[in-house]
Amino acid sequence: MLTNMHTNWMVSLRFVLVISFAFSCATRVCADAVDDYVEKQRSLQNVPGISIAVVRDGKIEKTRGYGMADVELSVPATEKSVYQWASVTKQFTAAAILLLIRDGKLSLNDPVSRYYAKSPPEWSDVTVRHLLTHTSGIASYTDLPDFSKSARKDYEPDELLALVTDRPLDFTPGEQWHYNNSAYFLLGLIIEKVSGRSYNDFLAERIFKPLGMETARVNRQFEIIPNRATGYEYRSNLLQRAEFVSPTQPFSAGALVGTVLDLAKWDAALYMDKLLPNSVREEMWTPVMLNNGKTQPYGYGWQLGDIRDHRWVGHGGGIFGFSTFILRLLDDRLTVIVLCNSGGSAQAIAQGIAKRYVPALSLASIAPQTDPNPDLRRRLETCLRELAEKKDSDLLTSELRENFSKSRRRYGELREVVKGLTSMSFLMSEVPKQPEILRVPVKRVATYKLTLSEGEPRFYGFALTADNKVAWFEAEE
Repeated sequence: MLTNMHTNWMVSLRFVLVISFAFSCATRVCADAVDDYVEKQRSLQNVPGISIAVVRDGKIEKTRGYGMADVELSVPATEKSVYQWASVTKQFTAAAILLLIRDGKLSLNDPVSRYYAKSPPEWSDVTVRHLLTHTSGIASYTDLPDFSKSARKDYEPDELLALVTDRPLDFTPGEQWHYNNSAYFLLGLIIEKVSGRSYNDFLAERIFKPLGMETARVNRQFEIIPNRATGYEYRSNLLQRAEFVSPTQPFSAGALVGTVLDLAKWDAALYMDKLLPNSVREEMWTPVMLNNGKTQPYGYGWQLGDIRDHRWVGHGGGIFGFSTFILRLLDDRLTVIVLCNSGGSAQAIAQGIAKRYVPALSLASIAPQTDPNPDLRRRLETCLRELAEKKDSDLLTSELRENFSKSRRRYGELREVVKGLTSMSFLMSEVPKQPEILRVPVKRVATYKLTLSEGEPRFYGFALTADNKVAWFEAEE
């Protein structure tokens, strides 16, 4: 239901000022390229509607909608279409906690049990900081077997948390990192307990209204929200309305809704001290340190990364019928926001749009290198062909095999690529930004250029284990 964002271990290139890309005409050039790109991705990913915003230095350069916000009523998607944000919500929950800390009402080192009376003894060492950084060890309710089958059920907070309070911790607090919706659900309850306000009212009073975020709010499924986009999914190759998800389930982990315009205003505020001072923003974007001194690329409600000497922060969200992403290239002062009303990859689209504004981000700027391991390249090519033919390959880890077997979108895209595949060329091998994917240790990331019989080349990055098993792979246009 609420999906983890996968790490951007295979993107990123050093910013280079390309003389031929004159900034004076950049907006017009990028607009045409972006429109073509988004429409192509909308078709490839079978997304009914997409809304985007491109923001530079806190000022909007482009907003637009593509396709349909509501297919049944033929309502076009626009920059005013209201989408479910899913886990993009987490950065607002984190900001609310940081505001309360600045108010002197709580501390990052406070135990969760101080604010949630039904915390079991096993949670005694879990702190607010652990919740913010996904290092608490508390079981995530969305990871429970068959939890998604109860998507329509309305839960009381204690009832939902009872699903995990009687379970042992997955690990000692601070020992590991694991994406955790239970943690952010608890943070919402802490916000309500400490502020004396509902989660929605506190965000409205302290964030949404001061920043002019006019449509942002906690989702209420039966409320009339003007310009609300309908969520969709494909079942048996037929477009249908997505499963209804009770907003009581995602709550402060993923229940916010709004427009790309709202998120553009949020982005602008993150360049100023109006909401949070620079020192707090930098702390919010600092990688969490585990008990063993190692770090993980996650701060307080934000995924973190390094795009070849350029810091980026971002977060994605996925819930039945919606896929979302906000990507902030800090060094380039460029932000791309993508909201989709189906389960496409908003993250991939955001990265693709960013490359139209910063061309050096594209892997196309790297020339093929001498291949240090031609046999591996041949085996990876065979792997792609096997996956396109039968959705399976012996070269995959068991974890990726299970993950890929459930992905209709990625399977469909891969089949189209393999149809025209004529050759693969080695580009580079890198140390992964994140040492584990799907809880499998990753040794390196190998990236290849795929030449196709028709159309532009594609680029695939493979996260490889020590014995060259594929733990993850991702495509770029």
